[in-house]
Amino acid sequence: MNLLKWAFCTLTLLGASVPVWAQEAQIYDLGNYVARLYSDGSGSIGKRFDLSATKGCKSFSCEYDRKHSDNDTVFKDTWSFRIKNDEMTDEQKISVRRYPYKMTDQFGEIKLDSNVYLWINLSNAHREVLCVAGHDFPGKTAMIRVDKNDPIETNKNGCLHLSSSLDDQLRKGNTLIIRGYHWPFDGAETREVSLGGYIKTTEFLRARRQ
Repeated sequence: MNLLKWAFCTLTLLGASVPVWAQEAQIYDLGNYVARLYSDGSGSIGKRFDLSATKGCKSFSCEYDRKHSDNDTVFKDTWSFRIKNDEMTDEQKISVRRYPYKMTDQFGEIKLDSNVYLWINLSNAHREVLCVAGHDFPGKTAMIRVDKNDPIETNKNGCLHLSSSLDDQLRKGNTLIIRGYHWPFDGAETREVSLGGYIKTTEFLRARRQ
């Protein structure tokens, strides 16, 4: 029994809640992407480890990745998701998050500390929703823009229907610009979100709808 499985079993027997890092993840091979799904319904989908992408990186993080990588290792976790059934109604809820980032030569992709990020609700096949999470300034609306396509305005809550036409834009796009207003600051916060992995993530989660 490996250390992670031992920690999971021990904490479960003691009646303690088990943190994600101590759980045994179920691994799904998605080609050049890897999905990890934990017993509590949380998970992530990221691009499979690419040794060539770290050859010029001398940081401790890169050295660790190179030393411990295998076929199930992702260089950076890209999309975070959660699949959960409501305890009272058994209604399934599926959501996914993607945070703004910047690219660096030394460390690759680095998540930014931002008030706004991308949030998608995939629970209902007939009513999928995309939101600029963190947008909450009264009287202002958020906006999104896929590559150089026309900007799209959200409702006052920062959300809009993830229609088939918008989904098609996201599947074909490289980057998504999100703009929101986070209370109490009335200045717009504009961030860039990578769409790499969008197709793999949405297909993986849609296939798990009940």
